[in-house]
Amino acid sequence: MQLVIFDVDGTLTNTNKVDADCFVRAFYEEFNILHINQNWQDYTHSTDTGITQQIFQKPLGRLPSKEEVFRLKRRFIDLLNQATQNSDLFNPVPGATSVISKLQQLEYHIAIATGGWQDSAKFKLQKAGIDFNNLPLFSSDDSLSREDIIKIAILRSKKHYKIDTFQKTIFIGDGTWDVKAAINLKLPFIGVGKALASKGVQYIINNFSNNKELQNLLIDAKPPT
Repeated sequence: MQLVIFDVDGTLTNTNKVDADCFVRAFYEEFNILHINQNWQDYTHSTDTGITQQIFQKPLGRLPSKEEVFRLKRRFIDLLNQATQNSDLFNPVPGATSVISKLQQLEYHIAIATGGWQDSAKFKLQKAGIDFNNLPLFSSDDSLSREDIIKIAILRSKKHYKIDTFQKTIFIGDGTWDVKAAINLKLPFIGVGKALASKGVQYIINNFSNNKELQNLLIDAKPPT
């Protein structure tokens, strides 16, 4: 059996912009922190937890407390909820609403591993109309680094699906940090979006509307170098 791990923002959901806007605004509204670098690849760990820790360290010289992270998450969700007044901000990537069920019919096992927080990831998936019920979902709540989130996803997916080992595990993502994680973990990788071609990604899909194209990529995909 094979495992396919999906990222969320920019991979299953077209939510990169609304996610970034609400994330940055939450820092301002809760803690009056401004001038946040939104080039997420500049951060040591391009996950919500990692970015939050680094943002706090710059102006305040310390890590956030658990209570402060809770406040930030709550504000973030509130802002995402407000943003749903414009439903176009939560569109699925074409084909994403059916790709999971189609792969399951082909006996692929599916997991979700995101650098975002769990509650916000679930919120965006739900608003995009993507059925993630009964899927193992792992997030920045599980670990600081994207690599560790993916490792946890693989380990716990074995327990979830009651399998000792997967014949092949393929990671699908859209960010340069996803490529980096796949390189570090030596995982076969499929990039979403032509922009990743300049990052040396060989196996690329624009969206999930062509199921046969995706199937071929899943068969051929190898780790990026």
